[in-house]
Amino acid sequence: MNIDWSSIADGTSKVVVAGLLFGAGLPLLFSLGIRLWDIGSGGEHADGTVTAGKPAMLYAAYAVFAVVAAAIVIGVLYITQKSIDHYLGITLF
Repeated sequence: MNIDWSSIADGTSKVVVAGLLFGAGLPLLFSLGIRLWDIGSGGEHADGTVTAGKPAMLYAAYAVFAVVAAAIVIGVLYITQKSIDHYLGITLF
């Protein structure tokens, strides 16, 4: 019985990269969007000072949220593509 260690290492590295990207990457992007939204919103602080909003930060936050939402929708469609094809006759990907 021959064990192909390079094939095992290649498969393991792909799983680790995908896990880091989707397992930690999307929540990291979401938290970045929340932070950008907070910076862009402005508002009143506890000491009574008021800061103006920064529209560029709000637009950046919306862009980050759009990327996260698109990744979620694409992921769900990718996972359910066989069911969608079977029940609706729509072939995805």
